[in-house]
Amino acid sequence: MRKVLLLYRCLWQILALTLVANLTHAQSFGGQRVFPFLNLPTHARVAALGGQVASATRPDGVYFQNNPALLDSMPNNQLGISFMPYLAAAKYYTVQYGLPIKSESSRWAVGLQYLSYGQFDLTDPQGNTLGTFTANDYALGLTHARTEGNFSLGATVKAVGSAIETYSAFGLMADFGAVFRHPKRELTVGLTAKNAGFLLRNFGPSREAELPFDLQAGVTFKPRYAPVRLTLTAYQLHRFDIVYNDPTLNVTYDLNGNAIPRRIGLANKLAHHLIVGAEFLFSRNVHVMVAYNHRQRQEGRLLTGSRTAGLSFGASVGARAFQLTYARFVYAPVAGGSSQLSLRIDLSRLL
Repeated sequence: MRKVLLLYRCLWQILALTLVANLTHAQSFGGQRVFPFLNLPTHARVAALGGQVASATRPDGVYFQNNPALLDSMPNNQLGISFMPYLAAAKYYTVQYGLPIKSESSRWAVGLQYLSYGQFDLTDPQGNTLGTFTANDYALGLTHARTEGNFSLGATVKAVGSAIETYSAFGLMADFGAVFRHPKRELTVGLTAKNAGFLLRNFGPSREAELPFDLQAGVTFKPRYAPVRLTLTAYQLHRFDIVYNDPTLNVTYDLNGNAIPRRIGLANKLAHHLIVGAEFLFSRNVHVMVAYNHRQRQEGRLLTGSRTAGLSFGASVGARAFQLTYARFVYAPVAGGSSQLSLRIDLSRLL
């Protein structure tokens, strides 16, 4: 027990040092970034709740890629598979599997994120076809979570890569999470730091690039007699001002014709960090989810003009050893949004 707690203490110290390094070398939003696919939802239920989740009162075994501490209640031999058609011919897949390691207070799992951009024509400077090439992103991780009393700690170590024709990038990253569960009520508070790590190889000779680090906190609560679970998630907490203020659009002019940039109020800056979601429990096996993401609302409305940008919804149906979840969200940078479909299989019960 002491060795495990010491290990987690060392991991959190490494996280603190990595966070300082990220904040010290962080670039502006206009700088070069790598591995942005890590911000895509890892499960349809996560997508339906706004795209990011740091807490859950009764996880369905699919949240540990968002907060590794939420692996604490995932059964062994549980398999999750998700599919999402993304931009153009791009396809996004995720896989989660609870390893069959028997332990009363700890859990192990592996997770995979894979984004395929399809096949492209390879041409020379004159436009002559030389063949074809592919592009893809991937992240393969190992997660461990341990529970002591009402608290759970978790960590994920993952290898992340990206390849475009003969060019590639590779990095080592880690996620750290902590969860507190109320002993008597359905109340969970979560904290997670995602994608802390180092870039070992970049597409070019320079390794100066911004990793998709994210510091998140969340709370999920179910009123005792109400068939609904409410979730509030705050993300990008290591940056205060994440509002995209386009200088070519968000300007006014004074009487002399001088441009005056639009001022962003404090309430709007705070709202850009928040996602509000609700899960309606119509029965034990039928749930409906809805959520609102203010930042995606503002940016999606600017990109696509959609009035429903930032909104997401989904439904989950379970039967025996299976659970099927569908989500529709309109915060993707495409008109009409995207959908995600997830299947959970309890292999122990099935076999």
